[in-house]
Amino acid sequence: MSTTEEVYPDDAQDAKPKAARLMFMPWYPRDFASSTHGWPLVARGAYRELLDIAWDIGSLPADPKKLRDMIFRDERPAKWLEIWEAYLEEKFPVGADGRRRNPRLEEHRQEAERKYEARARAGQQGGKAKAERARHISGNGKDRRP
Repeated sequence: MSTTEEVYPDDAQDAKPKAARLMFMPWYPRDFASSTHGWPLVARGAYRELLDIAWDIGSLPADPKKLRDMIFRDERPAKWLEIWEAYLEEKFPVGADGRRRNPRLEEHRQEAERKYEARARAGQQGGKAKAERARHISGNGKDRRP
């Protein structure tokens, strides 16, 4: 299996450390279809690729040429620029940090982070309770708590 650095070698150093722990991305096919209705297939594919990469590494570089190289190096530069400007650029605005993010994807990321943190806290509490019970159980399996 490839690492993030192998898949996106020029940009992996900018990846958010927390992004790697979110192993799945919520996907809403109807929303995607309605927001890309009428787009050429190559634009829809490029949009999905950029969403996937942004989820994986946390954000995207601002330079459209770097984005093109991340998703399909063999696409003609003029054709890529046409697709980028007509369909994709507005979907990934540049933030104050100079990185591109899709606002809707970031809403999903925040919700996924919230759920991840809640599950981690619940797991820690469950582990503590299990350890406490184990301290009170005797060799015959009976609870020795008062």
